[in-house]
Amino acid sequence: MIEITEAGYIIALISIGLAIMSALVRKAVLDQDKMRETKEKLKKYQEEMKKATKSGDTKRLQKSQAEMMKLTMENLKHSFRPTLITFVPFILVFTWLKDQYGSAGTVVSLFGFNLGWFWWYLLCAMTVSLIINKLLEVS
Repeated sequence: MIEITEAGYIIALISIGLAIMSALVRKAVLDQDKMRETKEKLKKYQEEMKKATKSGDTKRLQKSQAEMMKLTMENLKHSFRPTLITFVPFILVFTWLKDQYGSAGTVVSLFGFNLGWFWWYLLCAMTVSLIINKLLEVS
């Protein structure tokens, strides 16, 4: 059985709104082609590292590790940009949610599980984010 309080509906709407905002920012800011290309290169270097490890070629292994580290750092730097943009709105909304619903107790009962505001928000956000990211093809 599912029981959702009024607070639960409000939290779900806020969660959906933030998930949509986050996905749209990521879609606008991230270069998806570059991210895919980097991912493919990382796979290539992983294979290279496996081969080098099996053959005992330490120079090739070190070179592959260095390239992987370089690509990983570049990827992290690139994917951190949307976080910087969405950080302030998320903090403001979370502060407001905590102030409004921090003492509300159970806002949703799902199949015998009583969820407070945070867990309900998290469940809604994760579910909506998965769907939106697939629809917008955001990795």
